[in-house]
Amino acid sequence: MSEMTSKMDDRQLEQLAKQLGAKAAANVDAQKTAWAVLARLRSTPVTHPWWHRFGLVPAAAAAGVILAAGLGIHQWLTPGEALPSLPLPIELNELATNELTEVLDSLEFEAPVAELVPASLADLSENQLRDLLASMEG
Repeated sequence: MSEMTSKMDDRQLEQLAKQLGAKAAANVDAQKTAWAVLARLRSTPVTHPWWHRFGLVPAAAAAGVILAAGLGIHQWLTPGEALPSLPLPIELNELATNELTEVLDSLEFEAPVAELVPASLADLSENQLRDLLASMEG
């Protein structure tokens, strides 16, 4: 038959396949086959994994839902906590001018420089001196 099919073109091969399929379909009893499949399925016992037999899957799902809800409620009811401040070993008020300059220079950012800041107390106006003294009195 392989010699015969090698000499056939595609159309003839398709027609032969249809004829064979029609003959096979005529020989099959669909209702009988369906009843045989159903009988086999009914005779085979249903097996479940061990964790399904003990009900662990639903219990794990319920526990996950409860934990997620509890975490959400906890986050919702707990006010935001402020970040703890780091204790400074030395108060900045205790530093001398050159020490304070050293500390500021060691920082990694550039502080903006104000152009109109007086260099000393002598450069302050009378109103600025009063404001300074009032702020120092508290």
